[in-house]
Amino acid sequence: MQENRRRFLQWAALAPVAAIAATRSGNALANGAGTNACYDPATLPMSQKSLRRSVEYVNVSADPSKRCGLCAFYQAKGDCGSCQILTSVVSPAAYCSSYAPKAG
Repeated sequence: MQENRRRFLQWAALAPVAAIAATRSGNALANGAGTNACYDPATLPMSQKSLRRSVEYVNVSADPSKRCGLCAFYQAKGDCGSCQILTSVVSPAAYCSSYAPKAG
């Protein structure tokens, strides 16, 4: 009886942590943060990772009318492009909070 109670309490203590972790990883994948053909996130310097977090960069925009390929700061270069804000490679389908529509 004591062993079952101990096991239950351990499980009950870990369940909220597991639920939060699952929610966050699910949101990251839904936002496209889990996939990228333009760059390898593991090779980005910490400063670039921090900058991307600060502008809420996601690899796939939730709004197709607001994506890097349509942004004034985006410069197309083949299948991928570069961003004047992030000063690095970005996907044309991505989005960040610095999005500004191209003039015209």
